[in-house]
Amino acid sequence: MKALLLSLISLPIMANNSPCQGAAGEYYTNLSGEKGGFVAHTARVSGNAYIGKNASVCENAHVFGYAQVTGNAIIKGNAKVYDYARVWGNAMVFDNAEVFEEAGVWENAMAFGDSRIYGFAGLKGNVRVYGVARMYDATYSSGQYY
Repeated sequence: MKALLLSLISLPIMANNSPCQGAAGEYYTNLSGEKGGFVAHTARVSGNAYIGKNASVCENAHVFGYAQVTGNAIIKGNAKVYDYARVWGNAMVFDNAEVFEEAGVWENAMAFGDSRIYGFAGLKGNVRVYGVARMYDATYSSGQYY
């Protein structure tokens, strides 16, 4: 009885720690044949995109072109990462945010809402960019922009 109770209690905890909060999906295989990160069945990865082994693409997110998502980065919601953009570290891109051209989002940075990160823009550290913010051709390392 104790074992059954313990397993029932631990199920929600395990679901929250699994990629994409337990959504159905599979581990991506990069064009090189290297095992990549988790991609939910509802998400899309296409083109020459690269997904690192610990990264996740969840919900309805789309990663395409030559974009790279590595480290523990998470792309989710209806977010898009494309062209030559890179997202890595513990960064998150979600809601309807887009990261494109040669922009980068890394460390603990977050882009969300309807924000657009493009050109040679870089978000690093603990910066938060959200709402309708447009960030381009500069590096932002702290603060909130909306």
